[in-house]
Amino acid sequence: MAGIGLRTIDPVSQTLLIPLWARAVEQREAAPLVVDPIAASMVERIDFDWRKVRLSRGDLVQCVVRLREFDRFVRDFLTRHPDATVVHVGCGLDARFQRVDNGLVHWFDLDLPDVIALRRQLLPESDRDRYLSGSVFDPDWMTAVDRPEGQPLLFVAEAVLCYFEPEQVKRLVIELSRRFPGAELVTDMFTAFAVRIDNLHLLATHSKARLRWAVSDPRALEAWGHGIRLVESFSYFEDPEPRMGLPSWFARLPLLSRSASIQRYQLGTTALRDPSPQ
Repeated sequence: MAGIGLRTIDPVSQTLLIPLWARAVEQREAAPLVVDPIAASMVERIDFDWRKVRLSRGDLVQCVVRLREFDRFVRDFLTRHPDATVVHVGCGLDARFQRVDNGLVHWFDLDLPDVIALRRQLLPESDRDRYLSGSVFDPDWMTAVDRPEGQPLLFVAEAVLCYFEPEQVKRLVIELSRRFPGAELVTDMFTAFAVRIDNLHLLATHSKARLRWAVSDPRALEAWGHGIRLVESFSYFEDPEPRMGLPSWFARLPLLSRSASIQRYQLGTTALRDPSPQ
């Protein structure tokens, strides 16, 4: 039986294949860092020459480590707010809902129309996992995020915002803060040095995608609007995974130790029942 063809042509969207392949490969390990059998099933069903995903073993592991930490942030949020709403921005073909579902969360997966069309073929939506088709920068999708007034809300943006211009990201964060005061945002960030290195890697692998948003100080976002506050910060190299190989040594180099990180923000003015920033 023929596999499912890829109609996605947007260079940024095409990057969804990289973490999918990494998750699938990870399932071959005796003790995988993330258990995700859905990823392996998707790879088998997609008609694609996976040899084109040119990543080193360390790069593949780093993708999985990033995913594991994002899952941890979401699980922590759901521990504090079990019946909350989560919006997964740029969801790609990630089965995060299935990995972290606590039986109560209301979930929205947001991505471009071609990606959502492919996702529906591979992983149909459910009553608590609904799909939103469109650009994150088109505010129309925000009106579809229906939730009871005051219900906690989390936006998760993994390996997404870094591909867009700084002014686009700024406008988005300000709009989320205005429309959903008190919500939380978890996203990854890269310094200018890391952006240059990653873009060289993308060039070497013949990808047309490029990182564009670099952040030297995560607290700079606090000046974007009243009530935007950095709550938690995590560097991938604070607790390096030995299987990453060379990148696991980056924690010893000041220029690299904070070059890639995950940040959690409070948006708006609603008080957050949470400890002080770490």
